[in-house]
Amino acid sequence: MKYDFDVAVIGAGSGGLTVAFGLAAAGKTVALIEKGKMGGDCTNYGCIPSKALIDIAKSGKYKSLKDALVEVRARRKIIQDEETVDKIEGHGVTVFESRAFFHHEHCIILEDCKSKEISAEYIVIATGSSAMKLNIDGVDKKDILTNKTIFEQQDEIKKLVIIGGGYIGCELAESISAVGTEVSIIQRNTDLIPAEEAESSQLIKKIFKKKGIAVYTDFTGKKSKNKSLHIVSGDEKTSHDIQYDKILFALGRKPNVIGIGLNQIGIKHDKKGIFVDAYNRTNIKHIFAIGDCVNGNPQFTHWVNNEGRGVVRNILFPYYKSGVRNKTLPSVLYTHQEIARVGKTKNELLEYNSPEDIVTKMQAFENNDRSKVTNSTQGFIMIHFKRLTGRILGATIYGENAGEMIGQITLAMDNKISAYKFSNVIQAYPTKSDLLKRVNTDFVISTLTNGKEEMKYFFKNNILQILTGIIWIAIITGFFWYKISTDQSFEEIALSFYNFVAGNPIGILIFIIAYTLRPIILFPASLMTLMAGALFGFGIGLAVTLAGAGLSATTAYVIGLIFGKKILSPDDSGILGKLQTETSKNPFTSVLMTRILFLPYDLTNYICGFLKVPYVKYILATLVGIIPGSSVFVLAGSAFYNKELTSFSQAFENVNSMYIYIAAGVFLLTLIVAKVIRKYQK
Repeated sequence: MKYDFDVAVIGAGSGGLTVAFGLAAAGKTVALIEKGKMGGDCTNYGCIPSKALIDIAKSGKYKSLKDALVEVRARRKIIQDEETVDKIEGHGVTVFESRAFFHHEHCIILEDCKSKEISAEYIVIATGSSAMKLNIDGVDKKDILTNKTIFEQQDEIKKLVIIGGGYIGCELAESISAVGTEVSIIQRNTDLIPAEEAESSQLIKKIFKKKGIAVYTDFTGKKSKNKSLHIVSGDEKTSHDIQYDKILFALGRKPNVIGIGLNQIGIKHDKKGIFVDAYNRTNIKHIFAIGDCVNGNPQFTHWVNNEGRGVVRNILFPYYKSGVRNKTLPSVLYTHQEIARVGKTKNELLEYNSPEDIVTKMQAFENNDRSKVTNSTQGFIMIHFKRLTGRILGATIYGENAGEMIGQITLAMDNKISAYKFSNVIQAYPTKSDLLKRVNTDFVISTLTNGKEEMKYFFKNNILQILTGIIWIAIITGFFWYKISTDQSFEEIALSFYNFVAGNPIGILIFIIAYTLRPIILFPASLMTLMAGALFGFGIGLAVTLAGAGLSATTAYVIGLIFGKKILSPDDSGILGKLQTETSKNPFTSVLMTRILFLPYDLTNYICGFLKVPYVKYILATLVGIIPGSSVFVLAGSAFYNKELTSFSQAFENVNSMYIYIAAGVFLLTLIVAKVIRKYQK
C-alpha cells in the first residue's frame, strides 16, 4: 500500500522532535502534527522556563516575580526561536499545525486543516501530559495557576500557595520565594518529596523553613473564603488559614490520551496512559507511543528522548529491535541544593529485600575539602549496596551540583560495576566526586573487616543454594559409589534404573517424589516431563507429570513464602510488580495466564508464594494451565517409550515418530493460542 508518509508523529514536544529529526535524517518522509506550540511542554511550560527562573532566582538580581518572569520569557524565546515551524521543516520534516484524530490504523484526520487526512506506514504517539487540578470550594478559577500559566503572569503575586510537593512544587517554591513572593507549600503526604529518600525530604524541608517558605506536610486544602485557604491535617486535629493571591497546583500530571481516537482503532489504554511493549509498540504493532502518554512511564524529558531514539532505531531496523525501557534512569530535583537520584530508594528496596540484605553508606559534603573551600558543605551522598556483592542498587546525592555527579553512579549501575571496582577509580582532587569513591571504599572496608559476620550472612542467605549443592554432591557420590561397588557401566546403571522405574508400580511414586523436590535441586521441569513420557508412555506419563508438577509448584510456593526475599533479586521486580498487580485483581486468571504464556515456571511459583497468592486458586490455575505445555513434552518423550530397554540404541531405533508429529502440532497450536491471548491482553 502507498502511504503519504513513512512516519507520522503526533506531538512536537521533546520526544516527538527526537523521533521526527532522527527519522528524517535517515531519509524517511516524516509528518509532525502539533495542536499547540512547537517544543511542547518542556520548551514552553516546563524544563526551559523553570530552569531559567531557578537561575535568575539564584542571581539575586530581582526582588519581584513580575520582573523575573519578564527575563524568564526572554530566555525561553531563545529556545522557542530554534523550534519554529520553519526551523523544523528545515530538517526535512513536514509540519501540520492541527489536532490529530485516528481515522484508522494508518490514517490520521487533521481536524484543523479542513479535516484533511494523511496516511503513514508507522505512527508515533507523543502527546505528553497535562497538569492535574483539584477542586477546592471557594477558590476562584482565575486564581488557579499551573506550570502552563505561571510563567505567563503579568501581574505581581505577593502571596502564593503551592499545593503539592514533589519536583515541580519544590523547584517553583524555592525560586519564586527567592524573588520576593511569600510562598506556602501544602503537601498531603508526610514527606515533602514522597518519591525520594526520607533524609532528602527532611533536609529540604529544614532548608525551606530557613528561607522563609512555609511548609505544611500531611495537610490538605479543604475550602477557601476571601482568598484565605483553610487547610486541615491528616488526623484532622490541626488546621490553618493561609492568605493567598494565587494558588499553584503541582499535583502531578495526567497523560493526554483523550480526544485523539484511540478507542476508534482499538489502542489499549486507560486513564494512566497507553500500554506498550518493551519496544514502545502499542497493541497495534506499527503504532508506537513514547513519553508521558505511556502508562507507568517516568515523566522526564531525558526518558522520552531515550525512548524516542529507541523508536527511531526500531523503525529503521525492524528486524534488529532493541528495548530501552529497562535502562537505569537518573533524576534531578533542581533546588539550590540539588537532589539527584538513580535506582531505588531504601523503602523501595525493602519491598523485595530484607533489611540485612542492604548496606547503606553515607558521606556528608562537610567531610570534603572542595566543599569546605567553596562554602558548600550542606549535603550528602547516600548509596545502597547489595550486601557482600557490592552491587549498587540505588543512590541519592543532595547538594550543589549533585546532578553533575549522578552520572558516574548511573554508569556503574548500567554496567554492573560493583563497589569493589568503583573504589579503585582515581577521582581528581579536590573534587566533590571524591566523595563517591569514599562511599564505595567505606562499603569495601566494612565488608572486608567484618569477615565473621559476613560469612554467617553468606551461609544464612544462601542456605537453599548450599542445600542444593549438598544434595547434588550426595547424588553424584552415591552414583559413583554404586558404580564402583557393582562394577557396572554408566549405561548399565541407567538401563537398570529406567527398567526399575518404568516397570515397577513404586517407580511412579519415586518419579512423583523426584518431581516434587525438583525446585530444591534445580532440575529442569521440561527435561523431567520428557522423561515422564519416555518412562511411562503418554497416558500415565501425563498423569504423573500433572501430579508431580502440582506438588513441585507447591514446593516452590512454600519456598517463595519462606525465603522470597532471599531468592528474588531486584531484576525480578518487573515480573514481580506485574504479578502483584494482576493477582490482586484476579488470582486464578492471572496465574493461569502465566502458565499459558510460558512465563518462567519456577520463578513464577516463587513469586506467587512471596506475594501470598491464595493457594487454592493458585494450584487450580497451575493444574489447568500446565496441561498444554506438559502434553507437548510428554508426547515428545513418549516417542522413545519402551516397556523394557536392553540398550539406549534400542530406544532410538524404535522411535515412534507419530508422537513427535503430534507434539509438534500441539506445540504450534499452543504458541498460536498464547499469541492470541497475549494480543488480547495488550
